[in-house]
Amino acid sequence: MAKSSEEIIIIGAGAAGLIAARELSGLYKITILEARNTTGGRINTIYRDGIKEAETGAEFVHGELPITLGLLQEAGLRYQQVSGQMFRVNNRQWVAQHEMIPNWDELLEQMEKSPADMTMQDFLDQHYPYEQHPDLRKNIQGFVQGFDLADIAKVSVKYLYNEWTNEDEKNFRIDKGYTAMTDFLAGECRKQQCNIITNTTVTAVEWSAGKVQVQTAGGASFSADKLIVTIPLGALQKNTISFSPAIPDYIKAANDIGWGTIIKTILHFKTPFWEKHTKQMAFLLGETPIPTWWTQSPSRVNILTGWLGGPPSVAYITLSNEQLLELSISSLATLCNETVETLKEQLVSSHIANWSADPHFAGGYSYGTPASVTAQALLNAGIENTLYFAGEALYDGTSPGTVEAALSTGIAVAAKIRGRQ
Repeated sequence: MAKSSEEIIIIGAGAAGLIAARELSGLYKITILEARNTTGGRINTIYRDGIKEAETGAEFVHGELPITLGLLQEAGLRYQQVSGQMFRVNNRQWVAQHEMIPNWDELLEQMEKSPADMTMQDFLDQHYPYEQHPDLRKNIQGFVQGFDLADIAKVSVKYLYNEWTNEDEKNFRIDKGYTAMTDFLAGECRKQQCNIITNTTVTAVEWSAGKVQVQTAGGASFSADKLIVTIPLGALQKNTISFSPAIPDYIKAANDIGWGTIIKTILHFKTPFWEKHTKQMAFLLGETPIPTWWTQSPSRVNILTGWLGGPPSVAYITLSNEQLLELSISSLATLCNETVETLKEQLVSSHIANWSADPHFAGGYSYGTPASVTAQALLNAGIENTLYFAGEALYDGTSPGTVEAALSTGIAVAAKIRGRQ
């Protein structure tokens, strides 16, 4: 296919924007405008002396996902399967837990029968009344909030059923970190003369069929024939970009999709003090302000990651990083039967990722509501062959909320544009 004279602007240099650019930059003149000073979006690997120390954003490859693993192979990036066991702290005792939720199969069977417009809250009220099932409800709610970042009063039962039944037991980590993958994509884009401009926040878009004018916070202006918007759903919901003519139906559709909040903390210690309890720990769960922790197993590094997601995290997103570090250490001390003072003495370094406090993201990742299917269909259709949208929130497959989801939508929107050349 010959190179077109058309120009395309992509807002956002995350996974969706980068792979869309790679797919299109050999055929069109592509410019990516990125608000932050680096590419990758919600992918952000921290390196110490050139070695991966922490993933403050996306961390796991959730299963044998074809696009992600294909890219890793293409880039020559190695990955390894996560190993170890999950433990829950009950009355200061560590107890091995083999299922996130007791009676898992029975729960899924009930969920499969539920109508498409039912929320998880309505499902629990109907099938597991609080008076008879207080502990089960607490476990389900904790899992929905922690894993899916979802509000049980908003999330769709069918969405959860689809995700949970397709969840692969295998999870992987990338040896050099996810940023190595997005750096590879950015490099491939540049090889095809794609122009990636960072530190450039888009504030306004004026458009008509076949013509787009983009304004930035710094006063710069860019024009093109088409525009692909890949900013996170939370930013789209908050109208961080004004469109003229306005696109109210599309902004409403964005707000019909669930958007979860997340705080992630990574603590590097001198010694693996948690191994006093077991050397097999991969995940640790408990009832503390930051309730979920994991190791870097099978890698033998003295790093623990804390995870606080969903509605419970909202109360903490206004805290400073120093306050969140205190919260992390106190939570971990409780779970590991250690003193706060001991853990502070053990601490080598820390990284706090309060994604919900960052205006460019305003949260972590999306989840499905009963209205999401219709909303996604509208956004994925684009507007007058001129405005297009991509990003993990618009993915309708079996691996939602993942880098794979973002990559999939970026490829899909590129295919749509190529098909109309």
